[in-house]
Amino acid sequence: MVLEKQAQIYKSDQRGCTESEIFRRCCTFNFDHYKSLSRNPFGTLVALNDETLSGGNQILRHLETDTNIVLIPIVGGIVYKDSLGHEDIVGTGQARFFSAQKSMSYEIINPFPDDLVNYLQIWFRPEDGIFTTQSAQTNFDLSARNKMISIVGDAFSETEIGENTSNTSISIGIFDGRKEGIYTLKNPGNGLFAFVINGAFEFENRLIESRDGLALSGITEAEFEALSENAILLILEIPIN
Repeated sequence: MVLEKQAQIYKSDQRGCTESEIFRRCCTFNFDHYKSLSRNPFGTLVALNDETLSGGNQILRHLETDTNIVLIPIVGGIVYKDSLGHEDIVGTGQARFFSAQKSMSYEIINPFPDDLVNYLQIWFRPEDGIFTTQSAQTNFDLSARNKMISIVGDAFSETEIGENTSNTSISIGIFDGRKEGIYTLKNPGNGLFAFVINGAFEFENRLIESRDGLALSGITEAEFEALSENAILLILEIPIN
């Protein structure tokens, strides 16, 4: 079933941002104390946080509900540690997926004493109430320019992380200026969320720039064009119902 066609742009300067001496978070959607009527979850996508952590510091998070989480370092690398005993280094060109059960806690650590790290933290509500505790990590290579590369979806299906991710996929790509692309949805009942990590794109005839987001539903494919050199785009395909 194809949904009614709708679109919403999430400008970077309208995100909810909190900052301390060691940590800065900008939230595309409602998160913690940031609340806005126009920033409700998009389907199963409940959080897309752009986070920066200063050198040698860490943050600790306790989960209040079952949540699927993806961590994607943008600048530098992080150490991930959780209350289940997992501990891994996640660097640029890698993504960490874990299903965090209610009451679980996890820690994100900046292992560099003098440098900032910047990463995306993305939260999904488990589909259809199905939840399977899993943890996995994958690598992706952005040297293959001008095409989208799967991070979560095809890449993670090989690790058998469970049915709760079967309709969710995340892709990333780096593009030269004026290079075009088309993203075809795997499920026509899904929605699409585009997030610009760097540069600018024209996406379905809408301008989105660095750290802007665009939610689209009721489409089966989306056309885009990079408007700057080394423009980096993240595309999330998400169940809406």
